[in-house]
Amino acid sequence: MATIDFLPVKKLSLDLKNFRTVPQLDEICAVQALIAVAPNWFWALMDSLLDDGYHPTENIVVLKQGSKISVREGNRRIAALKIIFGYVTIPNLEMPAAIDAKIKGLSKEWRKENAKVPCSIYAASESEAAQRVVTLTHAKGTQAGRNQWNAVARARYNRDNGGGEPALDLLEKYLEQGKNLTDAEAALWAGDYHLTVLAEALNNVAPRLGFGSARDLADKYPQLSKHRTGVEAMLKDIGTETLDFPTIRNKAYDFASTRYQIPIPPTPAVSPSPPGVTTLAVATGSGQSTGATSALGLKKTKAVAVNDVTAIKRKLRSFQPKGKDREKLVTLINESRTLKLDVQPHAFCFLLRSMFELSAKAYCTDHAASGGPKATKADGTDRFLVELLRDVTTHLTKNKTDKAMVKLLHGAMAELGKSEGFLSVTSMNQLIHNTKFIVDESHICSLFFNIFPLLEAMN
Repeated sequence: MATIDFLPVKKLSLDLKNFRTVPQLDEICAVQALIAVAPNWFWALMDSLLDDGYHPTENIVVLKQGSKISVREGNRRIAALKIIFGYVTIPNLEMPAAIDAKIKGLSKEWRKENAKVPCSIYAASESEAAQRVVTLTHAKGTQAGRNQWNAVARARYNRDNGGGEPALDLLEKYLEQGKNLTDAEAALWAGDYHLTVLAEALNNVAPRLGFGSARDLADKYPQLSKHRTGVEAMLKDIGTETLDFPTIRNKAYDFASTRYQIPIPPTPAVSPSPPGVTTLAVATGSGQSTGATSALGLKKTKAVAVNDVTAIKRKLRSFQPKGKDREKLVTLINESRTLKLDVQPHAFCFLLRSMFELSAKAYCTDHAASGGPKATKADGTDRFLVELLRDVTTHLTKNKTDKAMVKLLHGAMAELGKSEGFLSVTSMNQLIHNTKFIVDESHICSLFFNIFPLLEAMN
């Protein structure tokens, strides 16, 4: 039976095996992981604590094992309090300015009243009872309330209680050993990832690669021979939400072979038609999908015009930047995919301009050792973006000697460099500074594919 008492925050140890994240090395790593998984929730909770103090009705569930008191439920609240009191110091923590100001202005009374928190204390022999309480706790929906366990946390809980979770096992190995993800993506996906989508994709892919089950594939990874790249690309697309249930379940589009070069299952042998039964005739020479093609489930994706919003969305879904210092770029790309151009054209242009500047600076860093362009002036200030993009284009085209690249990038600088173009650098700057200048989706649709090749080439 649990006992109730007020315990000092300083004496409470965070759970380093919190189901929201992968196991952590120490409390600093644990707090960093909790923030990375759901920053909005974490800062909203801390803001609530700073404004109202700790609610005495919200008991922290702890397990007492000898001299150690380990938090079993309430890790975010204790992590927030430890930051507030300075018991945990996070290197390079990007704390919201308003919260930082509130911490610095806390009264002695607040600190005294919140130095101890109410705890439901379970003995080491009562660990199962404590865990049952934890399981029943996560049901609130507001950001400052208790954050519900997502699919990753539930899968970790199920695995630790004897359940099989091959999708989770593969994900965690990928986050540690994958070759195509950033540190920021690994931190985010360790706590927030569409595991159910991955599980369905694995059921489709595993037999094609010669595995009897998703479990076999997860156990074998990363030793997948030539298919490792395709599997990791699939894992990344699920994380960035460019591969989803509708795409996996689309019988007219084989996502695994089309996107990830994973072999198509062999077509079953067709038995001879019985007497009196005619087979479908296959039309040739028309360039159209045939009845036989449809029956085999190999219809091609419907083409759309370049001035169609759908074409832009498809292009952004397939855009996967590579290289260092592109974490923020990936974040902006993910945000741009969620926008509706007929409703949010200006937001899209703001993101697009930022993407070009971040890409140009990253490109300069990539090629600094080989005489590439410089992103800053001699005095250290940023160069004008249009000048920087011209130099990047010159470098990409090898001073215009690479004719294929010159042809590819001609439209980009023709649009970005002119002063009157709707998607020129000048116009995208004017969207911020000019109180009258606006654009709509028709301008974006007609010009996006002129400038996109340069964005793609820089990444």
